[in-house]
Amino acid sequence: MKRVFLAMAMTVAVMAMGARDRLYINDFSINAGQTKTIQVLLANDTTYCAMQTDIVLPAGLTIELDGDEYIVDPTSRCSNHAVSTNLLADGAVRVFVSSQSTRAFTGTSGAIVTFSLKAASSFTKGNITLRNNVVVETDGTRHVLANSTAKVNGGTPVGITGDLNGDGNVNAGDVSELYSAILRGAADATYDLNGDGNVNAGDISTLYSIILGQ
Repeated sequence: MKRVFLAMAMTVAVMAMGARDRLYINDFSINAGQTKTIQVLLANDTTYCAMQTDIVLPAGLTIELDGDEYIVDPTSRCSNHAVSTNLLADGAVRVFVSSQSTRAFTGTSGAIVTFSLKAASSFTKGNITLRNNVVVETDGTRHVLANSTAKVNGGTPVGITGDLNGDGNVNAGDVSELYSAILRGAADATYDLNGDGNVNAGDISTLYSIILGQ
């Protein structure tokens, strides 16, 4: 009897070691200034009805808000589940997906939620980490999954005509930037807003026209 129990224990151990259950994000690229929908994927051999993850973002990336709620949406794998979010003290965004009726997630692979990610004009590259990953079976059994990391590469910034200081807006700050460029004799084509080959008062006039016409 002891041998049978030992054999069963070894089998369970092997199955646990071979389990592919994980929460992760695939590596991706995003241009500076761009907004992109990102998938949080769940690969699971076990059936689950709830999950939690903390999304840790690098500097220059933020999850967009709708009012005071982060834009994190369930996919078809959990369309009858509720999604809640919370900003943690260290800046990570905690995402929790659950069902009051303990309805199981469908399928064994693919996106479980998506979120709307915005890259600042200064973003170049970084990593997104999913940590404190917890999944729950329909009988209430909890499992802690390993942390995962996705590499994020930045691309060429999305240009905004007149955004001379790179803050993503065209306003008085850009007027100040253009005045400074003129005073220091800048010849950079970035400041030649009217395309006449010179950086001067004519570009100030063009910049005001851009601001007023927004």
